[in-house]
Amino acid sequence: MGIIMAYGAAIREALASNDLAKMEAVAEQAKQTIKEQGDLTAALLELLEAIDLLKKKNK
Repeated sequence: MGIIMAYGAAIREALASNDLAKMEAVAEQAKQTIKEQGDLTAALLELLEAIDLLKKKNK
């Protein structure tokens, strides 16, 4: 099957496929990605705050 990034589109594609093996593979990959990357949402919010601060500083 190859590597599929565990973003929403890949997860939705696996759901729509109704293919148990594909669904399980994508779920495992998503769990591994979450384990490796931690809370991506929190990291993105921190990045966006830093961007805003730099923009305000450079005005």
